[in-house]
Amino acid sequence: MKGRYEDENLTWIPLLIVGIFLLPFMLKGITYSYKYYLFVLNMAGIYIILTVGLDLLSGYTGLISLGHSAFLAIGAYTSAILVDQVGIPFILSLVISPLIVGIFGFLIGFPALRITGMYLGLTTMGFGFIVKRLIIALRVWTKGAGGLEVSPPVIFGFTFNSDWDNYFLIFTCAIIAVVVGRRIGKSKIGRALMAIRDSEQAAEATGVHLAKYKMLAFFISGLFAGFAGALFAHTSHFISTDHFDIILSIYFIIMILVGGVSSIYGAVLGTLFIVLLDYLFVPELKDLIHGVFNIEGGDIQSLLFGLIMFLFIIFQPTGLYGMWIKMKIYWKLFPFNPKKRLI
Repeated sequence: MKGRYEDENLTWIPLLIVGIFLLPFMLKGITYSYKYYLFVLNMAGIYIILTVGLDLLSGYTGLISLGHSAFLAIGAYTSAILVDQVGIPFILSLVISPLIVGIFGFLIGFPALRITGMYLGLTTMGFGFIVKRLIIALRVWTKGAGGLEVSPPVIFGFTFNSDWDNYFLIFTCAIIAVVVGRRIGKSKIGRALMAIRDSEQAAEATGVHLAKYKMLAFFISGLFAGFAGALFAHTSHFISTDHFDIILSIYFIIMILVGGVSSIYGAVLGTLFIVLLDYLFVPELKDLIHGVFNIEGGDIQSLLFGLIMFLFIIFQPTGLYGMWIKMKIYWKLFPFNPKKRLI
């Protein structure tokens, strides 16, 4: 039975999807810089796919991962090698690459059976360093630290050559990822993951197999990250180890914290907020702050994102989506429930 505030009107979703696909046409009509905005939105769409999977792992299950940039890298390099060096079609790589990354996630899930919290975070961080060194060592296929050029995606004979074309591909995949993430969160698997997060002892007492669902959470999260990595490689046309550092994994954690943990919509909102802030507002702030305080650009970015995470944890722990839910409840009950008032 639904609770008092759990009713959800989904009639706005088709309108939102239509708006997403009309957005490039609107940007083209109002600004000459629409190509840059499309590039920024494409990055946001790719990261949305990854953060949906990360939210299922860290938000729903409570398992901290600081290695998702490594999962993204594995997906990117795997797809690039499969398509450009092995000759597998891109659309088939979109299936194989996530599965390979999911297997890596499954293997990394083994430590989660014994350790949690900070120690698990450090373990996944170490995995990120290992992957980066492996990419450099396997330079026969990856070209090492010099980077690897990647062909554009080709689906049914159509080549996605521009950010305009990539936008429709990426956000079609992002919408699918959000729908799948929501279905998982509402399913028996999602309920089991949340039970583990709330209390492992209570979950086990109610029949939840801890090892099975922890490993499954890492596998599912790896699938999403591998899917995002394949899109990242082929829509960026160039990948290198510089794209997948530990800071990126921390940014992914900030995205789900800002959006609201254990909320798929929150992961979407947090990703959009951080990416738009990073690409559109931080460059302007860098010049201002550098002129006043003489702080380097990279330090400004880290300082700003750290401050954002601190403020949200202290003042808005439920994130942007939680803020939106509170606003809905407030207006629903102010001054009483307007639907039940007599006119």
